Amino acid sequence: MKKYQYNNNSKNSTNVRFFDSEYEMNKIPFKIYKLENNVPILNDHTHDYIQLWYVLKGAFRHSINDYEYEMVKGDLFVIPPFVVHRVRPNEGECVKVIGCEFLPQFIDDRFENISNSNDFFDFAYLEPFMVSQDMVKPKLNLQGEIQAQVEEILEEMLLEYNNLDKYYEIFLKGDLLKLLAIIIREYNSGYQSSEDKEAFQKYRDAISGTIQYINKHYNEELRLDDVCKRSMMSKTYFCYIFKSLTRKTFSEYLIDLRIQKSMELLVETSMPVTEICYKIGFNDVTHFCRMFKKVVGVSPTNYRNIASDKYS
Repeated sequence: MKKYQYNNNSKNSTNVRFFDSEYEMNKIPFKIYKLENNVPILNDHTHDYIQLWYVLKGAFRHSINDYEYEMVKGDLFVIPPFVVHRVRPNEGECVKVIGCEFLPQFIDDRFENISNSNDFFDFAYLEPFMVSQDMVKPKLNLQGEIQAQVEEILEEMLLEYNNLDKYYEIFLKGDLLKLLAIIIREYNSGYQSSEDKEAFQKYRDAISGTIQYINKHYNEELRLDDVCKRSMMSKTYFCYIFKSLTRKTFSEYLIDLRIQKSMELLVETSMPVTEICYKIGFNDVTHFCRMFKKVVGVSPTNYRNIASDKYS
């Protein structure tokens, strides 16, 4: 595959499809979308905007610089303007992807002419992504809290983009800048040690499945021994991998999840604190109130009063 440098000439290259922002974007130089159940076959193509894809579920293949990379949950890629790449689905694979595409001037109108701007590379939040094809990072894997944070930002952007509420552009710009900052930090943090990376790759699916199970059954009696058996891992190794991925112990993760659910119930319902306690999986009201205050900073009752005042 011929390599194309970052310039406008590449869009005229033979056998390379060009996607023009003028036709791909409406109203604002930004769009975000979710692909569900399948990923389209995209042969060699390029575009005049920055493209970011994040994998929510499943796997597909992404090719750039004569190399093909398997993209799985937690992976993302960022492609600069006028760089040629290719996407291939895996046969029979159920895939969910969030795609985010934007022109640099969406962030700052001084980028209006990206081919001639002398100020272009003065902006730290775009410089790492605006590189020639041979310098593009083919993919980045996100883990633990970072993965959850990125997914939350992308879902929030998707909601703002679809709802078009007042000031939605400001929300989108703010979220986009935060997203780019997170990605840059992850780029700069380097990779894990080879030993940690190998362990993560080997047990990622097992741990991810367990986390999904915990998220679904958080209000039931969950024991560490049981989830370790479910993952088919020893307790010691499970705890090591789980904390590497989530930055929390199993107990911390479960408590934080239950407290988060209780906060939602306190705001959205008039359910008594005692009932909420048992509904989210605690079996002792005193213990629940103590843990709630430790995590949130105030008691459940005070939190409800404060939240009610805020939204009244």
